[in-house]
Amino acid sequence: MPQVLTRELVRFAPHDGAHRPALRCAISVAVPMLTLLAIGRIDLVGATAFGAFTAIFARDLTVPARTAVQAVCGLGLTASVAIGVAAAHLPATPWLQLLVVVAVAAVATVGGEMIAWKPRGPLFFVFAAGAFAGSAPMPAGWGVQAVVTTAATALFATLVGSAGRLLPSHAPSRRPLVVTGFRKALSQRPVTDIIVACALTVPLTVALGIEHHYWALVAAVVPLTVVGTTGQAARAVMRIGGTVGGLGVAAALLVPELPMWGVVLVVIVLQGVAELLVLRNYTVALLFITPLALLVSHVMHPGPEVALLLDRLVSTSIGVVVALLVLAARIAADRIAADRFRRSADRAH
Repeated sequence: MPQVLTRELVRFAPHDGAHRPALRCAISVAVPMLTLLAIGRIDLVGATAFGAFTAIFARDLTVPARTAVQAVCGLGLTASVAIGVAAAHLPATPWLQLLVVVAVAAVATVGGEMIAWKPRGPLFFVFAAGAFAGSAPMPAGWGVQAVVTTAATALFATLVGSAGRLLPSHAPSRRPLVVTGFRKALSQRPVTDIIVACALTVPLTVALGIEHHYWALVAAVVPLTVVGTTGQAARAVMRIGGTVGGLGVAAALLVPELPMWGVVLVVIVLQGVAELLVLRNYTVALLFITPLALLVSHVMHPGPEVALLLDRLVSTSIGVVVALLVLAARIAADRIAADRFRRSADRAH
């Protein structure tokens, strides 16, 4: 087990045409963000970033299947932003907002199991709902604009993903869409594990006074979306190591106080490079994912940079610890079940 885990941590997967989805992601975030910059509506950059996440999904599918999955994910991301905007108007206590985000995580996990989207799990939906739920209540008109911006960006990202129809030579190497029934999806292991992890994370973040509660939820969810206990343990370690390194990159980008056009250009580059590396080595990808998340967060909620960096480290640590506890509990439960089955089989013979 330790050797397998170590090998997983240092493994660098083949390129496998990663430049194509990376380019799609970069285009999907670049055009809407540059448009916002041109019209002076940089206040909607967060909505654009979450809508552009649509491009991340279904890189392994044939083009028609990718279009269908990205359309569903785009709707899901738009709904997550709408739910987050509405949740921000709930009474001034983190509990209600966090419960709303946990509900989004549960629904997105089941939905992901039904159509097997990749990257697996509710990560981006939790991120979208949590970012807006944790912000100060905004006027209704602005909230509608944020939702519409998310939807428009998601639609654009889906159209960019559908452009692969012009390149049919890539289709044979991709898998078709496989749909699983609701009941079967509901019974899958990630659903239970993720809901338990979220339920444990919420009171911890509230008790410790973490500002960005949803970051801890994201960190708790990420390791549990990977297949196999070794992969989950490796992803948890990668999340911590990559986040620490990514915080150094983020500090280098946040301290100079880049002009808004510079922030937009950096976000575009980070999005593309992160997608280029995320399936090859998650730790290295986090060197770009972490500053990307922090730059978007800083634009949405300006504040002291040091406090932002520290909050990211603490919230990520909490989430990863919870994920490892859930993983350990699952391994123990599986061993107990296996021992009981073995004893029953021995008695039967």
